[in-house]
Amino acid sequence: MKIGLYGGTFDPIHIGHLIVMENTLNYMKLDKIIVLPSANPPHKQNKKKTETSIRVNMVKEAIKDNDRLELSTFESDDEKVVYTHQTLNYFKEKYPNDEFYYIMGEDSLMSIDTWSNYQKILNDRIIVFARTSINEDSPLIKKINEVKKDNEKIYLIDNLNVNISSTLIRSLVKEKKSIKYLVPDPVIKIIEEYKLYV
Repeated sequence: MKIGLYGGTFDPIHIGHLIVMENTLNYMKLDKIIVLPSANPPHKQNKKKTETSIRVNMVKEAIKDNDRLELSTFESDDEKVVYTHQTLNYFKEKYPNDEFYYIMGEDSLMSIDTWSNYQKILNDRIIVFARTSINEDSPLIKKINEVKKDNEKIYLIDNLNVNISSTLIRSLVKEKKSIKYLVPDPVIKIIEEYKLYV
């Protein structure tokens, strides 16, 4: 099977995440994507985050009707830091006959040199998504071409025209503005139930 791995804080998960996943499934002809909410992302350790179990539940509710999206709590079972190279190793060892693709945003690729064991990650299959269309002179294209010198297994999905972020959602909630159509309805219910982001 061809399987995507998509990690994140998902605080909260929103329509933009789901659009990225659906486009990636179709464009890359993946069999499924495993979604990995991170309890303690290495690059966000000092940032305030919603309780892990609530974020996991939001992801579960957001993807429950799509049988090609699967929740994994590998990065959220403990509050410890789990690095991307550890996640990749875990799944490759557990499912040795499957092909794994790590899905990341353009901002992640641009800062990957700061990640633990990043050279190891760059030797794996990587799918990078760009929220907007990009041209040949963009820093992202230059970075991808640089990585391609050592690894041909890096793929770009661009022009998704998704301009939604978890930061935007949190700001809208704080300002008492509607997030309908930006966040799946079951996730809105959880946000309201726990009075998140107010």
